[in-house]
Amino acid sequence: MKIEVGMKCKQVVVIEEFDFDYVDQEFEITKVTDTVIMGKRLESGVGFGIEPNKFEEYFELLHEIKTENTYIKDNIKVIQNDRVTIVILPDGSKGVSKCLPQDTYDATKGYDIAYIKAKIKSLKKQLKQLSK
Repeated sequence: MKIEVGMKCKQVVVIEEFDFDYVDQEFEITKVTDTVIMGKRLESGVGFGIEPNKFEEYFELLHEIKTENTYIKDNIKVIQNDRVTIVILPDGSKGVSKCLPQDTYDATKGYDIAYIKAKIKSLKKQLKQLSK
């Protein structure tokens, strides 16, 4: 199973070399790269970083990520949920793209459309400010 940011896991074995004993405690995955998986307990702020090939030795995933996928790309918030993509720019401008039921969903095209719609709103805000 692919491990993704936002998934929940729990520690099942003590990591003795680091004296990391939070067995049966729940963590949320906060970062996933080729070299590290990082997680954090929301209640206490305790976190871990572990090599991906050792993750299953010490942790188990509790459930798969929701259908909604939220991430930050170049300081732009992106939310992908089913056949809808939402882009929120740093100034708060929001663009939404929706895929029709008869069309095939393309995440890249959805992002591009939502980004352009958000950018248009952002530029209209800027133009309005300059026109005052």
